[in-house]
Amino acid sequence: MPKLRVSVGGSYTDLSVINCNDELHPIEFDAPEFKGRAMIRIKDFVGITNDGSEPILNSDYFKGRNRKFSIQVEGRFKREWDGEQVYFGTDFDRSVELPSSFEAMFKIAHYIDPVVRTSLSGEGKPWILSPLVSSINVMTAWRPQDVYLSSFSLISRHHQQEMAEGSHLSERNSMWGFLGKLKKSNHSSVAASVNSHTSNDVYGSQASSASSSTEHLDILNNADSHHNNHHHLYTEVLGSPPPVSSLPAPTNNSGLSIPLSRPANEEFDETDMPLGQWRPYLEENTSFFMPNKPSMSTAQRRKYFRSEEARKRFVFKPELVHGFEFYSPHMNFNKFEINMGLRMNIQRYLLGQPVRYTCRTLDGNTVFWAVQFELVDE
Repeated sequence: MPKLRVSVGGSYTDLSVINCNDELHPIEFDAPEFKGRAMIRIKDFVGITNDGSEPILNSDYFKGRNRKFSIQVEGRFKREWDGEQVYFGTDFDRSVELPSSFEAMFKIAHYIDPVVRTSLSGEGKPWILSPLVSSINVMTAWRPQDVYLSSFSLISRHHQQEMAEGSHLSERNSMWGFLGKLKKSNHSSVAASVNSHTSNDVYGSQASSASSSTEHLDILNNADSHHNNHHHLYTEVLGSPPPVSSLPAPTNNSGLSIPLSRPANEEFDETDMPLGQWRPYLEENTSFFMPNKPSMSTAQRRKYFRSEEARKRFVFKPELVHGFEFYSPHMNFNKFEINMGLRMNIQRYLLGQPVRYTCRTLDGNTVFWAVQFELVDE
């Protein structure tokens, strides 16, 4: 029986198989225009791992959320790109056979994302792309030297203990994903410092006390219970109660807080363009490009960047680590089945091709990263 295999890399050819749901060990890659790392979550994953180990079936991430998969990428652009130059979506190496119901599904997609663009002719390489800044579900950024203290209520007890113990792998000694070989594990620089209690934005100024909301987060906790749970987990893991400055502001309907961070070292070594600490969970925070205004929600950001003028004004800065997450409740990759009101298995329409999500320029001349899903026989 075919099983799901997921690969990640900085191009269409230099891809490494990733261990899905391994939240502390992302795959690293180095592309000509982007240095990054990625982690993929698949609900009920029973597919192929890169070392033959038992797959990690699930993640606490999926609890209380109507999502089937998540793509998380963190990294640095190697030069400045504006928001109209960087696109995200799916593309294929050769033509696909579109079912008659695809037109209805595309209308739904266009309603959700009015600035989506397509090239679906019978010849050539079809694609469906949208500007990254107006389509991605979660978008944030920070300086590579910033120390990260996660929202504890989002992280499993096993991962909390690993983080509290300071488990990490040296970025310099890690096994790089861009080599395109199967790895024994997903390696990354994963250092969790729990000594920081000061919340700052990516420019080093005091962060806003108002948390931003992530669109369609179906967390059932209310703000008060989240506040109490955070306090309890912090005490149990670290042995002491958190200072007031580290407690989440109870203003987010999703029950989430913006991750806490601070500048760890003002004399940070920029040699080899380091990525800093891996953040296993991302939350929307747009203060990096509107530092003098409250952070926008996902819906507000998407609406704001529907304007081409706004996209052209925005710049991805090489000195920042940018974090992105894309997720969906519609696609079950274990079966290659999509459900957007109409349920359909798409494998037979792809003519043997994988489903590939890519971040690239519209003309396809530059690829920043790619994530490939395919059903293969073991």
